[in-house]
Amino acid sequence: MYTYEINAGYSAMDASLRMTVPAILDCFQDAAIFEAENGRITVEYLYDRHIVWVLSSWQIVIDRRPKLNERIRVSTSPYDFRGFLGYRNFSLTGGKGDVLVRAASIWTLVDTEKGCPVRPSQEMQDGYVLAPRLEMEYAPRKIALLDDGEEQAHFKIRKYQIDSNQHMNNVEYIRLAMETLPENARIRQLRAEYKKAAHCGDEVTAVVARAEDRHQVVLRDLAGGVYAVVEFTVADPAFKDL
Repeated sequence: MYTYEINAGYSAMDASLRMTVPAILDCFQDAAIFEAENGRITVEYLYDRHIVWVLSSWQIVIDRRPKLNERIRVSTSPYDFRGFLGYRNFSLTGGKGDVLVRAASIWTLVDTEKGCPVRPSQEMQDGYVLAPRLEMEYAPRKIALLDDGEEQAHFKIRKYQIDSNQHMNNVEYIRLAMETLPENARIRQLRAEYKKAAHCGDEVTAVVARAEDRHQVVLRDLAGGVYAVVEFTVADPAFKDL
């Protein structure tokens, strides 16, 4: 397991002085990269072999978001390989040692020259230290779509949203989807299923459907193709600890 510690800074806070959900995901993303750069399977190792891990799905369960200046510990570990898929957990622990956020993620190894999934070599698999799977209630990778939603927002992808893989960073899809949430919504769980990459200049339409505590956002291109499906499980606004 790889772990690093930071203080929850002001730039990561929302108006309630709690760490934003995208900032939490940024921490998780950094943890995975830090682990890689301190191990054998670095970003350069992957690029030299024309392969890259592409995020396929997120499941984030939030018990509480960190407070301003709270000391937090961010941890990650891979726990399985199946075919061309890699499975990785994340957690965020608060200053008193309580686990605030748990996460499960699934990644697809892609050959960037052929544009298709590829199985990790034995050398790659040996380069990762697997840990036991984190205890949490795991949701399916695929998100069951609600009934037809309503078009609610439109975005154009900007340069600052593009990462080193030359497409929109996975956290940016979450930021776009969150623009459709009701004011003061409290997120208890976030799920995301990524289907295709968005690039600079692409136009994205957010189609929103709701059922009970579920707020589902389908991010589509202008032809109706799906970039990602993001689903929030939202708590009653009275639950301020989220």
